[in-house]
Amino acid sequence: KAVVSTQSGHYGRDGSPCQTLRSCDCAPDVCDGAEMYAQQYRDHLLTLCPGGKGLAGFIGEGMGGMTAAMMQSKGFYKKAYEITKSFGGVNIMDEVQTGFGRLGTHYWGFEYHGVRPDIITAAKSIGNGFPLAMAVTTPEIAEAFANSSLHFNTFGGNAVASAAGLATLKAIDDDGLMENSRIVGNRFLEGFNYLREKYDHVGDCRGKGLMMAMEFVESKSTNNPMPTYKMNAILERTKDLGILLGKGGLYANCFRIQPPMCVSLEDADFTIQVMDKVFAEYQEGKIDVEAFNPNPAK
Repeated sequence: KAVVSTQSGHYGRDGSPCQTLRSCDCAPDVCDGAEMYAQQYRDHLLTLCPGGKGLAGFIGEGMGGMTAAMMQSKGFYKKAYEITKSFGGVNIMDEVQTGFGRLGTHYWGFEYHGVRPDIITAAKSIGNGFPLAMAVTTPEIAEAFANSSLHFNTFGGNAVASAAGLATLKAIDDDGLMENSRIVGNRFLEGFNYLREKYDHVGDCRGKGLMMAMEFVESKSTNNPMPTYKMNAILERTKDLGILLGKGGLYANCFRIQPPMCVSLEDADFTIQVMDKVFAEYQEGKIDVEAFNPNPAK
């Protein structure tokens, strides 16, 4: 049977303090792209499963991780989940990066989208650095899995992992980390607005809570992705000044900014200050980007 997953998304307007640069004619809280993407998914399944059945499952993230904070259009998951069921599949939501309050307004990504997955997978934040992951599903699916074949897991469900997970969940609640994600995330996004307006090479900025991204382009007039080697030079200089950031996006031209949920407003301000300094150096030609060029001019 076939398994289908999302690849990217279509970041729209959701009340974020940092709005996309793209324009559209969609009404508030409505995205016309949802129906278009759902139709594309349906057409893909008609090719993949010509008999109308044979789909094992559909898996997607509440908000894209490696795709650099791309979020599915509002209403897409509701339509996609119905299509999945019509082809005999189960719906799986990957909450490895979005789960446990990181989005600021919702504990889970699927809650933001208003859907109910058949299976939820989660890891990373659940153990706060301790190696721990989980899968949550319905009794019917769990029973079918248990009865289907021999499954063996040496460390599954051990007491130490369970204690680490429970302590992490308690800290998230006791320390108000979901609300902190919302407050500090908004401070980051407001700073991104400032940087985007100031620098021509800063393209689309997006995010929700403490799951954010900043896109780099050659210029806003062309919107062409910044070459990877230039991106690497900026990333390395940012690291030298005390800020560690990830890289992602379809063209590897985005900062992936997902700090610990206990990050402070002061940390956010410092990050923006460092970015401002580095971007100014890049704009003024003070960063040796050619040192990172794998194919330098001869």
